[in-house]
Parts: sequence; structure tokens; C-alpha cells
Amino acid sequence: MHLLPTSERYYPVSAYYKARFGRRVYKVSVSVAQTCPNREGANGADVCVFCDEWGSAAYHRTVHLDLVEQFRVNSEQIKTHYKAEQFLVYFQAYTNTFARVSELKALFDTALAQPDVIGLVVGTRPDCLSSGAMKLLSQTAEEKYVSVELGLQTLDDEQLRFLSRGHDAACSLAALEKLSAYPKVDVCVHLMFGLPGETDEQLQQTARTLSAAGVHGVKLHNLHVLRETPLANLYDRGEFVPVTQQEYARKVGVFLEHLSPQVVVHRLNAVANRWEDIVAPDWAKSKMGTTQLIRDYMASIDTWQGKYYDGVLQPSPVATVIDSKLAIEEGGS
Repeated sequence: MHLLPTSERYYPVSAYYKARFGRRVYKVSVSVAQTCPNREGANGADVCVFCDEWGSAAYHRTVHLDLVEQFRVNSEQIKTHYKAEQFLVYFQAYTNTFARVSELKALFDTALAQPDVIGLVVGTRPDCLSSGAMKLLSQTAEEKYVSVELGLQTLDDEQLRFLSRGHDAACSLAALEKLSAYPKVDVCVHLMFGLPGETDEQLQQTARTLSAAGVHGVKLHNLHVLRETPLANLYDRGEFVPVTQQEYARKVGVFLEHLSPQVVVHRLNAVANRWEDIVAPDWAKSKMGTTQLIRDYMASIDTWQGKYYDGVLQPSPVATVIDSKLAIEEGGS
């Protein structure tokens, strides 16, 4: 575990933010996008099989408010619960780079003008990275922290068709290559585990591929069933069965063992804020319970992120900062 810049068995985003910004930093989710390519029929695909009417919005009760009010209400909640000092505005719901670049720039400017905001996180799809959007992200990153959260979900084409994503794995890999040309833009990849036909070999290869692509972070999701989604219909017909909590924890462990220890883990598992909308599995209602199970599982078999990683580690400025702080705390120089 000595290759990890943290005492955890994986590299949590909290450690990365603390090293990069020097204080507690939290994302504040806002919903400004109203649609995505699938909903507009641009990809010849239906809505993603797992997506409900809120388009993955974390705070569905505030989506009717404008950007400034959403930030104010949602950031106050985070301040109260976590004593946060600075914020990243997270454009979360739907596909944010599907809008006109001029509209997106206006939203970015408004978000960055809010109190204690030090950067942006932009959720999008691999097939929605136009040259104009990339230029805007790159220009913004010259002045402020910018991260793109890219919904890949899987690198298996058959699974992408099951999810009705409307793009293939080649599109995802091309998007990662495109983003790699902008080193000041962090790239966090969203992945879903518990898909039909998923194997340990696939999880291992995905970890190796993303590590080689130089992604900054990963955010892991357990595929769960929400009401009023195509996946709910498949579940009702017995055509989709969610994995058990224990099996999901094992899958996460398999993936992390082959992931570079320099890749930041933004989330180990997902949970819908609207518990009443979760059809299955019941354990998806317990985010911290599943997170702790994963930690306990990794400890029980003495494994950690990067245990079997066989790539070449690149110098990490953030890891160097963490190592220096540890040396000072331990009496070193």
C-alpha cells in the first residue's frame, strides 16, 4: 500500500482535494441542463435504461430554481452538515455540454462568481465534446479548477447497448484521447458495475485501460433500479437481476486492485437521494453501509488499489504534496 498517497486502501477524493486546495472542498450539485442526445433522438437510441425523469439530479427539489438560488440553497445544506469552506459547482444532471457554448459560458461565469467557489465540475457524455465546448473548458481551466465527469459506464459494446447509451466504446476512448490534450482539465470517469455479462477479466481490463489513458479519477456506481425507468420494466419481467451487496463489494475490489494508485476514487458506490424511487436492490439505499462493506472486504483479504497494477507510475504533484506533509508531521524535513 506504500504506493498510495494516503493511509486508506484506495485514493479517496477527499485526500486529493485536501492536498490540492489545502482545505475542505465539496461539490455543490446544480441542475441547469434539461435534456441529452438520447432524449432528443440524436443518437437513434431511447433514454438510457437506468435514467429517470430527473436525469441524475442530486437535489431534485431545487431544479426549478435558477442557478444562483440552487447554489445558495444546496451550499447552505453542505455548510451546515460538513462545515465546508470552499466549493466546486457541479453541473450534474443530464448532458451539460449539449447546450450552445455561449449559454454554457454564461452559466460558468455565473457559477464562478458565487461566494467561496473555486472551480467547476461538468457532467457530460463522450459523444458531446465539441471543439467549442473543449475550448471553453480549456480556457476556463487556465484560471480556475475544472473537472469533466464523463459518463462512460462501461467499455463493453454489448453492455452499452443494454444500457441504451447511444455510443460505443470506441467513442469513449476517443473522448479520453481528446481530453488528454488538455492537461489542466481533470477527467473523472463514471463506471457502472453489476451489468449483464460482466466478468472479473473485464473489470481488470477496464482498470488497466483507464490507467493507461491517464484519467484523473473514477466514480463507481452500482446499477440499481429506479421507478419509471426502462430498467424497472426489465426488472419486473425478470430480465434484470441486481447483484448482491457482497458481490458488488467484491467487484469493486477486483477493479481497484488493477487501477493505478494515482487515480482518485470519487465514489465507491451510488445511492439515489429519493429512496422511495429505488425499486431494487434494497441495499442501494445505504450508501455508507455499502462503502463500509467495501472497505471491510478489502481489509479482510488484505488488498488495496493498485496491488496488481503493472504500469509505469508518473510523477504526481499532489502525491508529492501529501508525502511532504506526512514527512513534516513525522518530524522529517
